[in-house]
Amino acid sequence: MMPIDLKQLLMRRFTPILIITMSFLSQSCQEPKNQLTEVQKQKIADSASEVVKKVFEYSNNMDFEKGLNHYSKTSKSYFINDGMIHSFADLQKAYREIGPAVEGLHNTIESWNVQVLSKDLVTFTLPVKLELKLKGIPEYHGQLVWTATVQKQIDGWKIVQSHESWLNCAEVASALTPTHDK
Repeated sequence: MMPIDLKQLLMRRFTPILIITMSFLSQSCQEPKNQLTEVQKQKIADSASEVVKKVFEYSNNMDFEKGLNHYSKTSKSYFINDGMIHSFADLQKAYREIGPAVEGLHNTIESWNVQVLSKDLVTFTLPVKLELKLKGIPEYHGQLVWTATVQKQIDGWKIVQSHESWLNCAEVASALTPTHDK
C-alpha cells in the first residue's frame, strides 16, 4: 500500500490531465456549431447565383462594363481566359478591346452546379452554350465550361476567380480568326 502523501500527489497530478483529456474527447465528438443547414446553403446559393445571372445577362446584352461591376477588383483576384491568368485590369481591358467587334452574343447556361463552401464562399461550374457573332466573321456556335468562385464582400457578392474552358479550342480559334482573301 502506498503512503497517503504519494497517493494524493498522484491524484493532484493526474486529475487535471484526466479532466483536460475528457473535455477534449467530449468536444471532438460533438457536431460543429458552424455547420450550415441545407436550407441555409440553398439561401446562400440562391443569393450568390443572382450575381452570376446578372453577369451573364449583361454579357448577353453586350454591356460588359456593367457585368464587370460584379467582379472583385482586388489584387488577389484572378481570371483565366485563353490559358492566361488575368488581373481585373487585364480583364477590363480585354472586354473594352473586343466589345466594339461583337455584333451579337448569347450565352445559355445548360445546368447550374453550385457548391456552398461557407456562408461567404460559393463555387460554380456551369456548362454554357455560346452563340457569338463578331464583325466580318460568320456566327460561331460552341460550348464552354465557366467556373467561378464567388465571395461575399462588404459591398455584396463578387467574383474573385473565374475560368473559361472551351470544349474545342482549335475550333474556336479557327472560327473566330478573321481570314483575309488575297
